[in-house]
Amino acid sequence: MQTTNHKGSAFALAISAALMFGISGAIASDALADISPARAAQSRAMVAVVLLLPYAWYRRKLASRGPWSVLLLFGASLTAVNVAYYEAVDRIGVGPGMTLQFLAPIMVLVWMRTAEHRSILRSAWLAAAAALVGTALIAEVWQGSSMDLIGVGAGLAAAATFAAYLVIGERLGATMAPSGIMAYGFTISALMWAVIQPIWSFPTDLPTKVWGELLWMGLLGTAIPFMLELQALQRASAALVGVIATAEPVIGAVAALLLFSEKMASIQVVGMVLIVGAVASVQQRGVAEVEVPLDAGR
Repeated sequence: MQTTNHKGSAFALAISAALMFGISGAIASDALADISPARAAQSRAMVAVVLLLPYAWYRRKLASRGPWSVLLLFGASLTAVNVAYYEAVDRIGVGPGMTLQFLAPIMVLVWMRTAEHRSILRSAWLAAAAALVGTALIAEVWQGSSMDLIGVGAGLAAAATFAAYLVIGERLGATMAPSGIMAYGFTISALMWAVIQPIWSFPTDLPTKVWGELLWMGLLGTAIPFMLELQALQRASAALVGVIATAEPVIGAVAALLLFSEKMASIQVVGMVLIVGAVASVQQRGVAEVEVPLDAGR
């Protein structure tokens, strides 16, 4: 019963994170008309640090009982996944870039099977594959331009770093509270961005609407959903959380329809059904024959 409760709460947390990420993605698409993707990613990290670091300090959640090298890898993965994804989007388009990034759940399943020697349910492999196909249909990848090898490589790097984020986040969740993990992770990410793009060169002549959208992206599209996702990783495996995360493009498509009146083709609706089915499958069946949730009492 406890395992069932853990899985149910993990699903609720992960789907809530996907909801926030999906809505934020639709808002980001509007903001990116006035600011570069890299600067948008940098602002997300900066807003998250300003919010999470004082909160984690006040709640006394900054103590780490694990190696600092893992925290550094976590912060690097947060930075790298944004850099790689935006490079892929710039070179091969949003559709192919998004589809390549959501290879991550399959990569996590491979990691669990080969490195952790867990026995993976056949239904989990099918769910991950269905989610990937659904993402491709929503993104309409066939409408993209000719493939750029560097762009494809960047998309694969985005998938690998997203998978690394999930696996490392699951490991860190055993030794730290989510607020502390994210405070350190985004502090490291913000420092990396400051080296890549100095803060003093950040554009200040943005429209008021864009400043509001950046604040939304940093708070409700970054700080809070990442914390929810980490709380989910304390209760369920990285693969299960990863497959649930594929609900993000479904939510993003619906949000774009409601907020910006973007239309959806019939094939995109089919993709949405596939993803919803995949998410429902892993929520009901799990991904491994024996699910061992981590300590959720933090």
